[in-house]
Amino acid sequence: MTDWGYFNLPVRVLLTIIFFLSVFSPLAGGTGVDSRGVKVTVPDENVRIVSLSPGGTETLYALGLRDEIVGVSDFCNYPVDFVEGKPKMGGYSSPNIEKIQAVSPHVVLLTTVVPIQVKNQFDRLGIAMFVTEPKSLAQFLTLIAQMGKMFGRDREAQNLVMSMQKEAGEVTQAIQSKSIAPVKTFIEIFYNPYFAAGRNTLPGDIVTLAGGEVVPKTSKDYPRLNEESLLILNPEAIILGHITDMETFLETHRNVAGIQAIRNNKIFTPNPDEFLRPGPRVMKSLREIARFLHPEAF
Repeated sequence: MTDWGYFNLPVRVLLTIIFFLSVFSPLAGGTGVDSRGVKVTVPDENVRIVSLSPGGTETLYALGLRDEIVGVSDFCNYPVDFVEGKPKMGGYSSPNIEKIQAVSPHVVLLTTVVPIQVKNQFDRLGIAMFVTEPKSLAQFLTLIAQMGKMFGRDREAQNLVMSMQKEAGEVTQAIQSKSIAPVKTFIEIFYNPYFAAGRNTLPGDIVTLAGGEVVPKTSKDYPRLNEESLLILNPEAIILGHITDMETFLETHRNVAGIQAIRNNKIFTPNPDEFLRPGPRVMKSLREIARFLHPEAF
């Protein structure tokens, strides 16, 4: 029997419980809990934020934070007009510590790809770190609520979470109402060699909510596969987490051209920035992937 993940419980109910537990947890004002489970506290007023997380930058913007953001990573590219006017602090895995120190941030938003030596430098400088690395939509909504608490944007966070929750509920209910079986789906992050997104990742969870059965079934977040493994998996659909044209795709995948997804041209490329980042635009990818996998439900 196929594991439907969240479909075993109405999504709207599940996410509502998670959201309210996080928002009304007994934390002091200006304090939020990040993806590590670490409590991070910032000043109640005039907080200064550096965001090395592209998804974090998008989320901060959606919460109404503008002047508070005093620097972003070189890879933060949305909203375009907003990030173009912000000082660039280097890559998210190789930030420019001197530039960051110069703007005197109270907190830096980052992901788990930041090397430990960089984190140690932030510790020595007394700069708080808030890690944004949710592995599911539910975790991401909880993270938004915590960011709302930390930065004094509770109402904005509640509105954003409820809106995203409503969208997720509409998508999953449309699929459930048709009693549609999930589609065996391979999420390709890269090829030569093949790297996939597993079920225990945000993109894996989005595909599950969209009515996909993510393969391979592994506890690894981003497993590496060879061509033989992909042929054995024989997915019915492929979601690409990288941009390529179909001619290039077919050429680079000619040795696995016999799998169902390629034979039936069941291949879809969402905007990688929307699909892979923990940002509000991930809901657009959820809707698009659901329509791709189950057009009969929409």
